[in-house]
Amino acid sequence: MELINYISLFPGASREKDRFMALAEAVLRQVLDLDALAAEVQPGFSFASAEGIQLDALAESIGIARGAGMTDETFRQLLLAKLERWTWDGTNEGVSGVLPEGVTQSDNGDGTVNVSPPGTDQGILPVPAGIGVI
Repeated sequence: MELINYISLFPGASREKDRFMALAEAVLRQVLDLDALAAEVQPGFSFASAEGIQLDALAESIGIARGAGMTDETFRQLLLAKLERWTWDGTNEGVSGVLPEGVTQSDNGDGTVNVSPPGTDQGILPVPAGIGVI
């Protein structure tokens, strides 16, 4: 939102007072600058967009360390899968949201599911209970 939009919210009687409006504009300009700064900083604190050392720092905050030679994209998929696992509802239907893209799954009919990650080191997948990796 722009400064003029906020200024227009003041009642007419206030807008007639020059010193008051100058103070209001100064305060609102600082708030808008802080809002713009927060918007610029936010991507560095998002698992979906952080890169390099910032991604490592975010992962450390949830107790995960990057494996040797792991790319940012692979590490990001692992982190997002781990976060999804923490909110998983425990159903076989919800398994696809817990695992990275490209993983195939099959329902065993006994409350368990087998998954097969293509071209991925199976040791890095966060595998929930009741999920067998084949």
